[in-house]
Amino acid sequence: MFKLLTKPGVTPSPRMVAQVQAKVKEAGLPSELAPIFAARMETAEALADDDFQGLLKMLRNMAKSFSLSAADLAQYLEEALGDPEAAAGDDAEDAEGEERTGTTMQVFSRVKALAQAARPKTAPRTGMSRSEGANPAPSRAGQNRMVTMLSAQILSGGRGPSNGEQLKLSDIAMQCARAAGHRPMSLSEGVRMAMHSTSDFPTILAGSLGNAVARRLEQVPPALLRAAHRVDANDYRDSHLLSLSASGIPQEVNETGEIKHVTIDDTGELKPTPRDFGAIFSISNKAIVNDDLGLFNQIAQKMVAGAIERQRRVLLEALLANGGAGNLMKDGRPVFHADHRNLATTGAALSIESLSAARLALRTQRGTQGELYSFEPFALVVPPQLETLAQQLVAQLTAASVSEVNPFSNTLEVIVEAGLTDPNAWYLIADPSKHDGLAYAYLDGQSAPDVRTKEGWDRLGMEFRLVWPLDARFVSYSSWFKNPGA
Repeated sequence: MFKLLTKPGVTPSPRMVAQVQAKVKEAGLPSELAPIFAARMETAEALADDDFQGLLKMLRNMAKSFSLSAADLAQYLEEALGDPEAAAGDDAEDAEGEERTGTTMQVFSRVKALAQAARPKTAPRTGMSRSEGANPAPSRAGQNRMVTMLSAQILSGGRGPSNGEQLKLSDIAMQCARAAGHRPMSLSEGVRMAMHSTSDFPTILAGSLGNAVARRLEQVPPALLRAAHRVDANDYRDSHLLSLSASGIPQEVNETGEIKHVTIDDTGELKPTPRDFGAIFSISNKAIVNDDLGLFNQIAQKMVAGAIERQRRVLLEALLANGGAGNLMKDGRPVFHADHRNLATTGAALSIESLSAARLALRTQRGTQGELYSFEPFALVVPPQLETLAQQLVAQLTAASVSEVNPFSNTLEVIVEAGLTDPNAWYLIADPSKHDGLAYAYLDGQSAPDVRTKEGWDRLGMEFRLVWPLDARFVSYSSWFKNPGA
């Protein structure tokens, strides 16, 4: 078995030093180690020995795991080779004056022991705190800091924050493994240890992805969401809006002083009932060890794209149900029906005249007891095919005369929903923040998907599960008017 002298025994030639330096550099180790090895090699043939190559590999992995500087690693190697305890009794020459030798494993074990003993002084900042005693405990503040930083890095496309500090998945895994009390000797071992439930690594990854998905959903929601309003849903049970019997209009009190009762109950329109939607994504150990944050960012992008499309489809379900007539209402009729006075009897292309007719229909909408709603038009909802025409109609015009003034200028928004299937149909709606109409609900206020993670079982890596309970439906038909177009 190959052995190294535990004390400098030879004066290496420049050529020998150059050869050792080449091997050290090839192994990814600092050049400061070359003279130490060269002075303890009896022959140049030792450079090709498998044991020596194994020692270099072990030192490289340990240096990366412990984040050792070149000076520290050189110091520990000098101490390990200069300490006679580094050599086992059976492998050492016991005669006084003879040079003692050490096998590669003995040398490595001594270097590792010295690095571990000095670790509190040389370990980098991890954002984790260690408790007194044998079992370290993660710092909640440190965990939150990592989640915040990694979320920002994902949102920026993999770039570090403004202060230049950039996180790597492998570094986070190593820090979490150490904070959990493990002593990984390599990156791959650190990643494997970090994936266990005792580590904060899964929590940090899930929290970072969840934050990034939620932030991007806020920034790029489906267009149709602007035409809807949110209602509460605390569970999965069907529930209804409050309903007023007779009329909620105060009636004149007659001579007897009798005031008529108005009964409030929950027999109104059915509210959205959340349904669970989910997907599973995975990332391999190899990607984590290789610091492939780009792949992690791609997972976040796919989660966001999938969540946006799911929300769009849920909203469109209510609008496009029954051949485009909308979901069924309490009276058994679809949203857009002649009896609801919200459907044009004859389709017409977008124009000032057809918009005027739609506005009149909204203004004169009445409730079940004949009460006038007098809705003010808020937005045009159109498919992409009508986007340009819609924008032209509501744009500010420089009028040459009073008769040419566009009555809809600066009063209407244009909401372009790419998921609308009819290229001719368009809608005029009242303000969803003020009036019931198309409504959506999240389970217990969960306005973004829930992202959780666990160690992969069928493949080496991490699995990320995205679950989002939501639903949408019309809870009132009066605030929407549809024209089938022409």
